[in-house]
Amino acid sequence: MKATSMLKKASIALTVAAGLSIATSANAMKLKQQNLQELISASQNIIAGEVIKVTDGFDNKRPYTEITINVSSDAKGKLKEESTYTFRQFGLLEPLSMGNGKVYLGVTPDGFAKWHEGENVIAFMYKPASITGFQTTAGMAQGKFVVRDGKVINQFANSGLFEGMDTASFSDEERNMLTNPEAVKVDVFMNLVGKLAGAQ
Repeated sequence: MKATSMLKKASIALTVAAGLSIATSANAMKLKQQNLQELISASQNIIAGEVIKVTDGFDNKRPYTEITINVSSDAKGKLKEESTYTFRQFGLLEPLSMGNGKVYLGVTPDGFAKWHEGENVIAFMYKPASITGFQTTAGMAQGKFVVRDGKVINQFANSGLFEGMDTASFSDEERNMLTNPEAVKVDVFMNLVGKLAGAQ
């Protein structure tokens, strides 16, 4: 009877754990969609540059990933060119063995931006959290764009990036981005970001 009872309890615990995992993933997938104007408004800085260092660790038992970007420009004009910008985002890079047979699973949650050394990015940085100082991109992964082959794209293939925006002041080239948001030219994109940021 005891064995049966223990098996039932274990089964219930596993079901609850699985349910929590699914709920967490579902919540991450339900990020509020933000367009470019909203990302700009929510950003403290809009950094273009190269990710030169990605490490992880703990701060007061809180897991973090630390990212350093070599800044080539800041569309909001707050950072100097050719400076570096370092911030800590919640969560480790990967599960960590604690050396006692246990594995710490506090990795960066789904929906957060993922970072890799050597990638060129445009990062719409939200202000740091008041208590932890941790920071991430505005709109979570929506606010991190990778530059490849002269184009910029975020984790969601720029889905919804221009929805609901007033495009009256857009140039013809900027309007062309609306028809094919997956192939946005980096120079046109940054010119538009600078124009919209300057208008705030």
